[in-house]
Amino acid sequence: MKRAYPHTLNAVNDTKRDCLLALFPAFRTALKTVLAHEARHLQQGGTLHRYVQLPDKRRVAGLSARQMKTVGNMVRNALLSWQALLERDVRAVVNGSTLTDWERMVLHRVNTRHAWWANDLCLPWAENGDGELRPCTMRTRGMLLLPVPAYLLKLSRRIVKHAITRTPIPDLSHVRTLVLDAIIAKPERPHTGGSERFGWWIRIATLAKGKPVLIPVDRNEHFEQHYAHAISHGGGLCGVVQLTQHDDGTLSCALVLDQPDAPLRTDGKPLGIDYGMADALMADSDGNLMGHAMLATLKRYDLRLTQLGAWLQRRHIKPSTNREYHRLQHRIRAYVTNEIGRILNRIAARHGDRKVRELIVERLDFRYGGMSPRMNRLVTRIGRAVFKQRLAALTENHGITVHDVPAPYTSQECSGCGYVSRRNRPSRARFTCRFCHKKQHADINAARVIMSRRSWQQPDDTGPASRRNTLRLLDERFRQRWNTPTQGAVMDVTGAPCGIRTATTNEENAGTSSRCHELTHN
Repeated sequence: MKRAYPHTLNAVNDTKRDCLLALFPAFRTALKTVLAHEARHLQQGGTLHRYVQLPDKRRVAGLSARQMKTVGNMVRNALLSWQALLERDVRAVVNGSTLTDWERMVLHRVNTRHAWWANDLCLPWAENGDGELRPCTMRTRGMLLLPVPAYLLKLSRRIVKHAITRTPIPDLSHVRTLVLDAIIAKPERPHTGGSERFGWWIRIATLAKGKPVLIPVDRNEHFEQHYAHAISHGGGLCGVVQLTQHDDGTLSCALVLDQPDAPLRTDGKPLGIDYGMADALMADSDGNLMGHAMLATLKRYDLRLTQLGAWLQRRHIKPSTNREYHRLQHRIRAYVTNEIGRILNRIAARHGDRKVRELIVERLDFRYGGMSPRMNRLVTRIGRAVFKQRLAALTENHGITVHDVPAPYTSQECSGCGYVSRRNRPSRARFTCRFCHKKQHADINAARVIMSRRSWQQPDDTGPASRRNTLRLLDERFRQRWNTPTQGAVMDVTGAPCGIRTATTNEENAGTSSRCHELTHN
C-alpha cells in the first residue's frame, strides 16, 4: 500500500517560496492543455496512451521536458481514475436495463475495456462442445474474434454520454496539489546531523533551467516511525513528492511511503456494523453503541452552518465564495474523519474473544433525520468517502476482511425471526418486532441483520432492482422458516406466537401487500 504523510515547510525563505509558487500557474496551464488533447483523443475512438504527451513532444508554459513528463503522468492518473468511475456508472445503467442477457454481456465486456467510443471492436469468443459461444480471453486457444454489432457500439456511446453528466471529465486547471516525480523532485536525508528539526531536504526543479531549490522539511515523528517499519519489512520511500498550495498562500508537502500489506487475519470473529446514527455514530452486532458525542457535536455544527448560510443568503453571497463557510466545512470534515477513524481503530485493536476477523457493512450513506438538508449533504459526502478509505486501511494495516451486503430493509427486518415491516420501528431508536415481540435498540438490531446477510447471494445493487431482489430473498427465507407447520406439529414449537395469525413480509402501503401470506396454526 502507498500512503502520503504531510510535512510542513516552515523554514522556506521568500525567494524559494516564490520559485515554488511559480510552478503552479505553469503546471495548471500545461495540465489543461494536455488533458484536453488526451480527452479528445479518447472520444474519437482512441485508447489511453501509456505515455501522455502533446504531439511532437511540444512544451507549454515554459516547462522543461522533464516537467512535461510529470504533467503527462498527472493527466494519465486523473483519466484512469475517471475511467474507473465511468465504468462503475455504465455498469449500473446496463444492469438496470431491459436488454437481453447477451446484449448486457457484450456491453459489460465493452465497458471493462473502456471502449465506449470505439468505431469498431472485436471481442474474443470460445465455442463450447454444443456449438454455443462463451466469452474468453485473447490467450484462449482456438478463440474466435467476432465484431461487436454497430447498434451496441452506438448504445454504448449513448450510455457513456449519459454517465458523463454525472461523472464529468476532471478539471485540472485549478489543482492545488502537484504530484512531482523523482525526475524533478527528490527527497534526501540531511548530510550533517547538526539540527534535529529537519528530517528531510527536497530538491525541486524550478522554471529556471539549472537552478533547483533545496527545501528543508520539518521532522515528522509519526512518519519516521512508519518509515522505519517500512524499511524493516521490505518497503521504502516512493519517488514522488506532493506539493500543495493552501488558500492562505502557504505551502506544504507530503512524502509517500510504500509499505507491505498486513496478512489477513485467520483468527477472530465476524462483526456487523450499522451506521444508522440514531443515538450514536455506529452500532455493532455485539450490542455496542459507538460515537455518542458525535451527534451532539454535529448538531452544534449544524446550527452554526444554518445560521451562516441564512446570513449569506440575506446578503446575496454565494457560500462557495465565503472563506468562513469554507473553514466551517473543513472543521466538520476533519471532525467526522477523526471520529470514524477513532472508532474503527478501536474495533481493530480488540483482542481475545472480541478480536475481529471480518467486518460486514451495508451499502448505504450517512444521513440523520434531525439535521438540515445542507448538513445531511455534507455529512453524507464526507462520511461515505471517509468510511470507504478507513475500511480499506483496515484491510491494509490490520488484515481485517471487509464485505458489504445489500442495505434495503435492514432497518425493518427483525434479527430474530426475519419478519419485515415498517411498523417494526416505531421510532429511530426503538425496534419492536410485531411478529415475535423482540425488543432492542434499532441500530443494534440493524447491525445483527447486516451480519446475518454475509452469506447471501448478492443481488444487483442497481436501485429499485436491488430492493426487489432483496425483498424476494427475505420473503423466501421467512416462508421457509415460519410457513404452516406440518400436521401433528406441537403448537408454538416453531416459535410463532399463538395470538398472531398473519404476517406481512412487505408492508409498503399502510401494512398491506400482495405478498401477505397467512400462518395458520392447527
